[in-house]
Amino acid sequence: MYRLALYYLIAILLVAVGLSALGILPYTALGILASTAAMLAICFVTNVIFSVVFDAPTNIESFYITALILVCILPPIQSVHDLPLLGWAALLSMASKYILAIRNKHVFNPAAIAVVLTAFWLHYSATWWIGTAWMLPIIVIGGLLMIRKMRHYDLVFYFFLASFVTVGLFSIATGNNLGTAFTQLVVRSPLFFFGFVMLTEPLTSPPTKFLQALYGGLIGILFAPQTHLGSLYFTPELALVIGNVFSYLISPKIKERLLLTKSQPLSPDIIEFDFKPARPFSFLPGQYMEFTLPHVQSDSRGNRRYFTLASSPTEQEVKLGVKFYPDSSSFKKSMATLSQGQTLMTGQLAGDFTLPANPQEKLVFIAGGIGITPFRSMLKYLIDTNEQRDVTLLYSNKGPQDIVYKDVFDQAELQLNTKVIYSFTATMPQGWTGRTGRINEAMITEDIPDFAACLFYISGPQAMVASTETVLHKVGVKPSQIKKDFFPGLV
Repeated sequence: MYRLALYYLIAILLVAVGLSALGILPYTALGILASTAAMLAICFVTNVIFSVVFDAPTNIESFYITALILVCILPPIQSVHDLPLLGWAALLSMASKYILAIRNKHVFNPAAIAVVLTAFWLHYSATWWIGTAWMLPIIVIGGLLMIRKMRHYDLVFYFFLASFVTVGLFSIATGNNLGTAFTQLVVRSPLFFFGFVMLTEPLTSPPTKFLQALYGGLIGILFAPQTHLGSLYFTPELALVIGNVFSYLISPKIKERLLLTKSQPLSPDIIEFDFKPARPFSFLPGQYMEFTLPHVQSDSRGNRRYFTLASSPTEQEVKLGVKFYPDSSSFKKSMATLSQGQTLMTGQLAGDFTLPANPQEKLVFIAGGIGITPFRSMLKYLIDTNEQRDVTLLYSNKGPQDIVYKDVFDQAELQLNTKVIYSFTATMPQGWTGRTGRINEAMITEDIPDFAACLFYISGPQAMVASTETVLHKVGVKPSQIKKDFFPGLV
């Protein structure tokens, strides 16, 4: 996800350099390139210094992304006299990650808060020069790829909706032409760059779809050029900073260092890691977090990953069940070599793949392979709290050797009357009379006769989730009765 964002920003600046060289944009190609080089250098140096002072792991994509965003919104260099101002913006953006932080977690979008501070203190404001008709195609095409990867559809949709509604209402109230106002918003403003690039920063946005909709709507209202408080008119960066405060208040963020206490193989290609957090933190069964593991020779997939927590909030340790492939990333190869006492950083708790508020709702958990981890979290929580819920678990694997967390599911059967059904797609144990093959219509209709009244949760590889969803649609399960596990980087 972060690497895609980096490539997206590079593509935007390459197009801008080309258009400037052709005389289409009112800037020189050399000015844009000089701004880019200066911003990258200053952000790199200051980020390294702050990471050493605060003993915090660095992420190589993070400072690149922030630096390139600043290049896209601050005026390109026209002379050497512009360098000090550019340097201050770079310094403030990196500093905000470490100084303007609560529990090691930065509160503000680094680029946005840097521009707000330079505008108030140094009168060096963002021009958002990237928001032109000529840049619109690359920004929209790349932006759509970004939100498809991140699945932040609700966040972006409500931001756009609120922006258009606010602009429309102001235009009607002041007697301005709606067409002209909307054209200005779409073609000659940073609406799309802001919405696709800055609004969607995962570390400062809320963790659930409902809260993201509120967040997007609030910022959309403040983003509208006509929105003001007395004589103070909101700029895009100020709108985002205010939204960041709102996000923190409704969903406090965490960033904690985890100490590895134990690791053990659960199956031929799955290892369980037990971590002790520096401080306890709360979460809901089924949620995921981002994990950072700096390592040498990081590949193109970077040093950050998202994992669903396999542990229950009732357990003191943080458990991760991680599947390893023959061609695993450098991140996973480094993770596989972790030894007791080593640490990694975690943060950005998020996810809606959680138990429904109504305990009377009938639930069906469908897992494929390592997709079992959120269900281990949920069932362990129900066991420890002795909360009785009507749950059926369908768990598909290649063979019995791939089953993990069976002890938890056995206990759930005994204590909670959970119905557990295993299905094998490749290797069958001798004398096996249970289910075989992938999840199909027969399994749904025969093993869950009241399926029409159930809420279905699906977790596993993307292809498995998609095929299972198709099966459920075929037997008549409504889309509103289906929840799919997803987190950025899953696809």
